[in-house]
Order: sequence, then structure tokens, then C-alpha cells
Amino acid sequence: MNAPRYLLWISAPIVLSAGVLWLSAQEPKGETKSAAAEGVKVAELASQLQNREKAIAQKETDLRQLEQRLNTLQITLDKDRGELAAREKVVQDALAKLENLKVRPVIDPQIIRTYEAMEPAAGAQAMKELSAQNMEVAVALLAGMAPKKAAKLMDQLAPLDAKLAGRLSERVGLSKPKDPAA
Repeated sequence: MNAPRYLLWISAPIVLSAGVLWLSAQEPKGETKSAAAEGVKVAELASQLQNREKAIAQKETDLRQLEQRLNTLQITLDKDRGELAAREKVVQDALAKLENLKVRPVIDPQIIRTYEAMEPAAGAQAMKELSAQNMEVAVALLAGMAPKKAAKLMDQLAPLDAKLAGRLSERVGLSKPKDPAA
């Protein structure tokens, strides 16, 4: 809290007390008020001023506590906001990666024809090796093949590696050709 404001709250009641005392001393001597009655008024005013000062001091303490709590909450909010932004980035990256997995790369038609011309057993072995190196290319290659030739190749691949055959089938079914305009 700034010092001038604090001094104002402290000095205002003191100045008022001094003013009241000065005014009471300035009354004409001809009045019949008793000195005791004036003393009671001054004591009563001083008591009220002290009570007011105590109330103001308590309010200032309460305000400082609320300000500290607000600062703590702001720090927590900033920390949570940062964590949320990091999580959002992770989710966005995962979504982008998922979208990339759904899009098949463009495969040279000559390679597709080569795999279609192979004996199904040799093609299945080659597909197994290719999928170990690059699953996306294997998916695009299988998706580009004529359905009957792809079926014969998958017939031979299933006994070699049933899990791979299942993954390839799933990925071909979930993927779509890459847009040539992109």
C-alpha cells in the first residue's frame, strides 16, 4: 500500500481532533457550558476516532490478505493456462498425424503393375518387407492394386503374418488417396 494514502488515513482523525479542541477553546467566555461537559465531548470524539482508526486498519489488513489471495489465484490460473495450451498443442499434433495416416501417398503406377505381375507368394514376401520399412507406402501400393490381384497377395500374406495382413487391410480401408491438387 502506498505511504501517502496510509498517512492520510492516520493523520485525518488526528487533525480533526485538534480542530475540535481548538474550536472548543475559541468559545466565548460568557457561555455557561461547563468544562466537564466539554471534556466529555472531547473524550467521546477521541474514542470514536480511535474506533474508526481500528476499523480502517482492519479493513486495510483484510484488503492486503485478499490481494495476496488474488495474486496466488492469478499465478495458478496462468500456470493452468500454460498447461492447457501445451495439451492443446499435443492434441493438435496428434490430430494432424492421424490425418496424415489417413491419406495415402501417390505411388508410381509402374511399381503397382510390378507387384500385380509377381507370383502371389513372392509379392506377399515383398509386401511384408516393404511394410516393415514403410507402412504408408505398403498401404498405398496395396490400395492401388487391382482388387483380385490384391486379394491373391493377401491370401499368401495371411499365413506369413496374419497381424500384418490385418493391419494392412485396416489401413487400406481407413485411408483415402492423396488429393493430386494438393
